[in-house]
Amino acid sequence: MVMKKFLLAAVLTLGLTGCIDTFNSTDNPISYGPTDDHMQQRVRVNLPTAVLSSFDETSMGAALVRRLPNTTNEIQPNTKMVLIKGEDIMSRPFTEWLEAARIYLTGGYIAIEKPHDAHLVHFMEQMIGKMAQAETELLTGDLGNGVTAAILPPDDAAAAARISSAHTLRLKSRVANLEARAHTRGASDAKPVAEMVIFGLTSYYSCRPYQNRVFGSSHSNSDKEKEEVVNLEYNSHSSGLMADGAAQWLNSQQKAVAGARGMTRADGSGAINQLMSATEEHTIQTNLFVKDWNGNSRSKENAYLETVRVWGSHNMDTNKDYYYVQQKAVASVGGKKDGDDRLDANKTLYAGPYDEDDYIDGRFEYYDEDDDHTYIFYHYYGGYFKKGQFSLGLTGNGDIKVEDAIPTTDNNNTSTSVAVGETHTETNTVGGSFTLGFSGSNFMGSLGGNYSHGWTDGTSYTMTTTTNVKEIKVTKNTDGNTVLWEYEKTKDVFDSDEDEHVMMPDAVVYDVNIDNQICWSVSNPEGAYTLKTSSIPKMQAYFRDDDDNEYGFNQWPTDGKDLSYELLIPNRATQTWRMDITFPEIGEPGHEGNKAQLIEALQRHFPDLYQPTMELADQTEESENAIKNIYALSQQLVMHSDGSQTMKEYAKDLGISEYTILWYTTDGKHSKYTLKVTAE
Repeated sequence: MVMKKFLLAAVLTLGLTGCIDTFNSTDNPISYGPTDDHMQQRVRVNLPTAVLSSFDETSMGAALVRRLPNTTNEIQPNTKMVLIKGEDIMSRPFTEWLEAARIYLTGGYIAIEKPHDAHLVHFMEQMIGKMAQAETELLTGDLGNGVTAAILPPDDAAAAARISSAHTLRLKSRVANLEARAHTRGASDAKPVAEMVIFGLTSYYSCRPYQNRVFGSSHSNSDKEKEEVVNLEYNSHSSGLMADGAAQWLNSQQKAVAGARGMTRADGSGAINQLMSATEEHTIQTNLFVKDWNGNSRSKENAYLETVRVWGSHNMDTNKDYYYVQQKAVASVGGKKDGDDRLDANKTLYAGPYDEDDYIDGRFEYYDEDDDHTYIFYHYYGGYFKKGQFSLGLTGNGDIKVEDAIPTTDNNNTSTSVAVGETHTETNTVGGSFTLGFSGSNFMGSLGGNYSHGWTDGTSYTMTTTTNVKEIKVTKNTDGNTVLWEYEKTKDVFDSDEDEHVMMPDAVVYDVNIDNQICWSVSNPEGAYTLKTSSIPKMQAYFRDDDDNEYGFNQWPTDGKDLSYELLIPNRATQTWRMDITFPEIGEPGHEGNKAQLIEALQRHFPDLYQPTMELADQTEESENAIKNIYALSQQLVMHSDGSQTMKEYAKDLGISEYTILWYTTDGKHSKYTLKVTAE
């Protein structure tokens, strides 16, 4: 008899979804019907949604609709999300795409169920075609309360064709990443790229296609590993669990946005350019596998959620790019459940006895080729995380250097800062440096550098992790531009006597949290860079055979564990923008000094609004991404609460009929942005 000992650890994975619906066991009376959503407490999303497709009752789309209390069958003025089948994208009218672009640009979402490559490409083409129009409409026209906005074309008429849109580049990159991920899985053009994709302005979510879950397996007395394809039944129960993951993501996004809005106030203390940088957030939903007491594959839907966040910045003085990446994951094994709940894989994958001398009766046969012996297993002691490997790497041109990465060692708090530039208080540079902070699953940072009083107020990336639990150890290894973290259980699982078994610690049977962070610098950067991530989970089920020999059966998803993300190019060009105020009565008798008084009043009450000279960082010398965001938030500041009334009072007090705030350059390459305030 050959026995091998295995360590137990925290394990995480990337890129899969799956489900199991019914368990057949004498100990398990639970059975869900094919149309039973079976959600004791559904996740609700209070987001007005236009549902533009009819979904099959058992689909993830239908399950998400059941979690949306406010739905319509067409886009309305208050719509904040559009939900549509991938196959219906080709037939939607052009006017609808313009409405969708408006929703997207104002912080809403576009959710697509089961999109194929062709559906995503068509979606991208339509959105790109309409976003420029929608963006112009949002930045111009009558804002109400006597305020109007306008964008005048640049002196060089051809410049308009050279102006790139940060939102367009972001959408192209996302579609390319989704397609690349599908091709990594070997998906054909005739199969969905994802079960569902939800696009937001600075973040997006994807749920891996339900069909053909692939996982690896091995057992403790053999070094052989093999891949298995499991086709579990797709029904409203499994799709409901997947929809819960999507709903949870939407709620977390709304919470993060609300927090960001709280930081943007008309008192000069807020970050004004939250959309300026190359920031992106990728979220992938997956499942976890383990063997049950009968040797069958047992999976938990929505058990794992991994988010990869990327910030990119460029130091103009040193000609260096900096890329900061956070790989944050939560894997929910489910913990210890009472009664029948412990046999329900949707609630826990542990399902283990909670006493040293307890077990679940089962029986399955396993033939081991190594010793030509068939083992019969009777006693099952539970499934848990064994260990996990994670890596982050950067590829591209130039001299790439790992500046720092955490966590570094076991069981301690880690905090480190990586300097990326200087604070420019004289030249008022925006986009040169950053300070980032995280709170739980939400994040808030000066995305592109704070524009507060006209200069950046951060000089570094700040990376912080919390204390690791003692039952899990982590080892960091650096190989060139790639950092690998290995998380592993510290206590040996085996070596119990025949009457008892080793108890699983809470650290590996409840929620396992992983937070890896890294910062690279790139000297003399050129073009775009690619982030390569890897996530390999290994869960283990603990058994005894008929001879009281202990075995561990390991399972881990093998499909989509290595992913690549094409990163957005940071702002590498500087532009000098100026602001001015003019009014019809300027120069007339009795209005001497009124301009200075008006400027002083604006600077006192709206310090984030009026800056005489700004050095802005942008994609190219011709692009207008940074100024558009400043202009958009300036509109919000003017219209905030009683802001417009306050600004009208300035004009009345000075006897001015109206005044215009202008943003412009003197190189003739850019548009002129104006806000006009009418006194009456």
